[in-house]
Order: sequence, then C-alpha cells, then structure tokens
Amino acid sequence: MRQPFTVAILLTLAGAIPFLVLGAVVLLDPLDSDTAIEILISYGAVILSFVGAVHWGFALRDSAHPVNGVSLTPAVLGAERQLLIFGIVPAIIGWVALSAMLHFSAPALALFLLLVGFFVTIVVETIGRGRGVVAGNYLVLRWAVSVVVLVVLLIVLFAVLTGMRVG
Repeated sequence: MRQPFTVAILLTLAGAIPFLVLGAVVLLDPLDSDTAIEILISYGAVILSFVGAVHWGFALRDSAHPVNGVSLTPAVLGAERQLLIFGIVPAIIGWVALSAMLHFSAPALALFLLLVGFFVTIVVETIGRGRGVVAGNYLVLRWAVSVVVLVVLLIVLFAVLTGMRVG
C-alpha cells in the first residue's frame, strides 16, 4: 500500500470519529442531545461538501496532467463535465440541510437530507468506479466510512423522530 493512501485511511477513520461520538451523545445524554444534533448536522454538511469536492479532483486530474500524452476525447470531456457538476451537488445538499436546521429548526429534515446526500454520493461513486473514473481502493474506503456515517445519521434521525433517548 502506498504511503498517501495509508494516510488517507487514517484521516478517514479520524474523520468518522465525530460522527460516532456525536451519535453516542445524542443517544446517551439527553441534556446535550440538541447541541450534539446541531453539531452533527454541521459536521455532516461540511464533510458532504468535502466528499463532493473529491469529484473535482477526479475531473481535473487527467485534464490538468494528461497521462502518457493521451488526448482528451469528447467522451472524456463529457465525463469530466459530469464530475464537475456532480461535485457541487453534495455541497448544495449539505447547505440546504444546514439551512433547514439553522433557519427552520428542522433537524429531522436536515438529517434526512444528509442521509440522502451521503447515499447518493456513494452510489454515484460506485457507478464512477464502473466507468473507470473512481479508483477501487478509494471506493472501498468510501464505502467503509459511508456505512458508518449512514448508520449514525439514521439512528440519530430515528431518535429525533421518536423522541428516543437512552440516557
């Protein structure tokens, strides 16, 4: 395994820790759960934007530095355009989720939007792997952390909708 990917694994695992900790606070400490939900939604929106930005890297990687002098065909340019456009979709979903929480006091809607955003992103990346745009090792890493994020968000959404607190 190459060193940058090892660092990416470690940073990805570290990035999952706030989801796990905040999810636990929501379930175990009813006094701090509202604040934890707000922080979770804020963090989720930021991370969703970050995940979308990766698609810009995929799109710009070959056009900025063509590999082995490969010319950019219309098909390649079309795929890059799709990646650039999709790269902003997670950021918009995250922004709408954050706005739903901050301005409309709708944490359940915000959590639902984040769930949709993370799910759609991993599905699109899986499709991208099939088209040779997304590296296999990246996709394995993303699926692993996405499952954790999706489970935490789903549990917290369930807790919000039912008023359930374990503490």
